[in-house]
Amino acid sequence: MEIAMVAEAAWGWNYILQKGFALDSVSGVSVRGFLHDALGFDDEFIDSSVRTIFLNNSPVDDLDRTYVKDGDRMALGGAMPGVVGIVMGRDNFYKSFRSGIEIKDHSRAKAAPARLGMKIFSTLAVEIGRGLLARGILVDAGVLADFLRDKEPEILEVNGRDAGEFFEGLGDMIGYVSIRVIFV
Repeated sequence: MEIAMVAEAAWGWNYILQKGFALDSVSGVSVRGFLHDALGFDDEFIDSSVRTIFLNNSPVDDLDRTYVKDGDRMALGGAMPGVVGIVMGRDNFYKSFRSGIEIKDHSRAKAAPARLGMKIFSTLAVEIGRGLLARGILVDAGVLADFLRDKEPEILEVNGRDAGEFFEGLGDMIGYVSIRVIFV
């Protein structure tokens, strides 16, 4: 489904990026490969802007030897402030302080369709939000309905229909809904 909204509504979508959404990928691809394929990031952007990566609640340093699989949960962020931010950031001098919680499993799953739960935080959400939403994400229908309920005046159209028509059918949707959001 394609949602067109007024440009001023873009900042509000950071809530969805932080609350959680999903992306489809392939089991067995490296974290770096996932960031390339599912999010469209290039290596320069990954190295400069994606400073914090958690996979299943564990910090990731080696993006090329850590692999994703169906059902994984990934959280991404820019550089985090303070001592905790420094320690949790990837590939830094202080990573030994978190050695007990870092990713231990570097096994590669067999290639198969995979759906990952995602969260994007901090300045990274602001930096990539519009591009990611234009590219498309999967959002739980209930979460989407709750999020959009008070945003009807900001919605220009959904799949060529006006906001009122869209909201009439929104309650009937279940599970994950594939959406693309553009801001005009």
